[in-house]
Amino acid sequence: MGTKKLIILLLFVPFFSFGQISDLPNDVKGFWTYDSTLKDFNKEWTAQWIWLPENIESDIMLARHSFELLKKPTNSKFRISASSKYELYVNGIYVCQGPARSAPHHQSFDVLDLSSLLKKGKNIIAARVHFQRGTTSYHLEGRSGLLVQLESDDQTIISNQNWKVHLDKSWDNNSKSMNRFQLAVNDNINLNNKIEGFETIDFNDSHWENATPLKRSSGWPSATKSEKATTLTNPWTNLVPRDIPYLIEKEIKAVTLIEAKQIESIDIDNSSLDLSGFIDKNISKGFKNYLKNNSPLIIPPLTENKTWYLVFDFGEVINGHPKLIVEGQKNTEIHVLAAPYILDQTFTHNIVASNYHDKIILSGKKNNWQAMYFKPSRYLTLAIKGNTNPIKIHFAGTKQIKYPFESKGKISIPDAPWIEDLWNASKKTIDVCTTDAYTDNYRERRQYAQTGYYAALGNFFTFGDYALQRRYLIQIAQEQQANGLMPAYAPLTGDDYMVILDSNCLWIRSLFSYLLYSGDYKTVKELLPYAERLMKLLDSYTNELGMIDSPPFAYWLDHTLNDRTGANLNLNGHYLGALEDYSKILKWLNNDKKSYVYITKAKKLKSSLQLFWDKEKQLFADAYINGKRSDQFSEHANAMALVHNIASKEQTEAIANTLLEKDNHNYIFRENGITMVSPAMSYFLHEGLAANGYEKASMKLLHDRFKPMLKNDTNRTLWEEWWRDGTGRTGKFQKRTRSDAQTESVFPPALIAKYVFGLQATKPGMKEIVITKPNFNFKNIEGEFPTPHGLVSVNWEIKNKSILNIKVPKGIIAKIDIESLNNNKTIELNHKTLHINEIRDGLLELINGDYQINF
Repeated sequence: MGTKKLIILLLFVPFFSFGQISDLPNDVKGFWTYDSTLKDFNKEWTAQWIWLPENIESDIMLARHSFELLKKPTNSKFRISASSKYELYVNGIYVCQGPARSAPHHQSFDVLDLSSLLKKGKNIIAARVHFQRGTTSYHLEGRSGLLVQLESDDQTIISNQNWKVHLDKSWDNNSKSMNRFQLAVNDNINLNNKIEGFETIDFNDSHWENATPLKRSSGWPSATKSEKATTLTNPWTNLVPRDIPYLIEKEIKAVTLIEAKQIESIDIDNSSLDLSGFIDKNISKGFKNYLKNNSPLIIPPLTENKTWYLVFDFGEVINGHPKLIVEGQKNTEIHVLAAPYILDQTFTHNIVASNYHDKIILSGKKNNWQAMYFKPSRYLTLAIKGNTNPIKIHFAGTKQIKYPFESKGKISIPDAPWIEDLWNASKKTIDVCTTDAYTDNYRERRQYAQTGYYAALGNFFTFGDYALQRRYLIQIAQEQQANGLMPAYAPLTGDDYMVILDSNCLWIRSLFSYLLYSGDYKTVKELLPYAERLMKLLDSYTNELGMIDSPPFAYWLDHTLNDRTGANLNLNGHYLGALEDYSKILKWLNNDKKSYVYITKAKKLKSSLQLFWDKEKQLFADAYINGKRSDQFSEHANAMALVHNIASKEQTEAIANTLLEKDNHNYIFRENGITMVSPAMSYFLHEGLAANGYEKASMKLLHDRFKPMLKNDTNRTLWEEWWRDGTGRTGKFQKRTRSDAQTESVFPPALIAKYVFGLQATKPGMKEIVITKPNFNFKNIEGEFPTPHGLVSVNWEIKNKSILNIKVPKGIIAKIDIESLNNNKTIELNHKTLHINEIRDGLLELINGDYQINF
């Protein structure tokens, strides 16, 4: 399959006023928009949601509809959605999958121009749809369904009772979920029962059932027989056009075989495989020709009571649907197992609390199979059972799905290549944890509020993508309760309304960072009522000192050991950040009066948090309980004291001395007894130190702690915890696998931009930036950073006569902190002496152009 190239432009064609567009294979266009009210996306819905007849129970439906077009269309508008996932075909050609994740109460639909695939005369639209059991929508249960509407010139085709539908007989409705956190399931497929060619024009569907249009299924009185099915019906009470780019889909062949051997048959579902590098000589001989596409890979017959194991290494983690084109003996079992990494030369698909195990049974013919849902796969294993005759593998690999990130930000620091390594590891981690949303890791794949906050710290400086941040803010707000409470993640999974109070605080902080970096006032104004309700709720949990005290809900704090009784400093640090950020948002929106209210609350809280200071320990305690300080201390609490300027100058010095002390630790506790942060909470630790003048020490500490993640024998992504094979969350090390890619850990680009390059955004949309000479001795550093207006380029040459080269795009004011140049000598701007009247409040303002400052 060809890859997709993302293009963003203003579009003017008869069916669309404007939108943004992704180029899909076969000249299909995929449209998406930030404006859900656009009439050309939403107007004149007449389609009905459809599914199998009520007497047929199946999680998968095959659907098709043939129709005649009077002429080949010059353009067409095709809208489609499904609960929970569709695979779309037009005239036998695969188009794409969708929709983007959403809750049914704000159901996302895709908009495509299929003109390149439609023709004069007979056409066929076909779809394979899977419903995820457990889907909910507010107080309603989810329903399986497909919605389609095509407008081509003067003709309209809609999903209704005229569509032909059939269950997918090859699918096992008891397919197991990958883990307890998500509703996606593994495949359990019997290809003997597969309906071949249902997507083609010539397929005979005369024996198929007519689709059942879906009427209202809840409420009293019940829907009557005469009641008609409508586009909006429960649980799909609102339709929202796609608001993120379409994913790139690409077939990737597995070309590196690292193990091929027969072993004694075991329980595959609970097995692991020790890797020795052994490759059966018969398989090795044919593998080179297989790689050249000259011939299939021949798998010899099995010895009795044995199982073939073939292990492939993609070289990096790929989010993809495992795929096989294979022919072999009827009823041969092939178990397709995946894993993002291996430990101690042992492969297991039971990893990161997940079970990545698809099972297919061959039909005896040439079978083409692709898993319904993607797996995070660096290692792909085929476990083959029951073949007494040779098997031919024509293709083994994966169908990658990938968010179309564009790498914009880049840095070069020859004196400290490890900083570039951290930068690139952050990018790689964001990339591998993202499909149609920022998700936390391989295991949960949930769009958490705190995940979006930390993702932004990496994304805004590397990819400069705004769609994902906007979408997560909106989708979590859509789940808000009337009292202001928000769930930790959205869309919700089942009836799990998980509440994590620090996630609520970080949603507010994300709203601030989104406005700062995107300048999208429209979306922020729309979300302001949600923010106001949430801030009022958080305020209701505070005591007379302005501190959140003994709240009724849990809070995360990265699950490390922390005293959570009474008023917790870490949680109140998040709340303080929310108060300050919300006050700034209101200030930017010209609501000075209300802004003052929140900054006043912030000042009161900041003052009250001094009660946590322990003079004897010279540290802030974790908690303040009924007028007494906790006897537990952590890096978390003291990081917050530094970040938010809670600590006085003397306290800051004492804290820094303790945090930077070179003592022994086990990544759970330090020798002095304080609890250590996990990788995710490390952001506040390093930001707090750097912001108080300890930039070099902060970066060194960051390097020392994160460097095991950057070793060549890893995926060079940033981990969930300090280990891949254990957790320290209870205060003791416990053996279990953890994700080696965690979005909460991708904050380094924000630190690098701010402290290594001296770049800081100060106005919404990055319309104003301040550049300060960094407190490092690197001789040459070069960087480019994305903004909504284009790339800002910052290059420092630090020597006796130093140089700053900066490129400022149109729409941005760059303010150079002249005082930070630490030089009483003459300063030149573009080889001309800089005069004092060109400097305002110690800042030199530059607009739109290339500049060289010699100092």
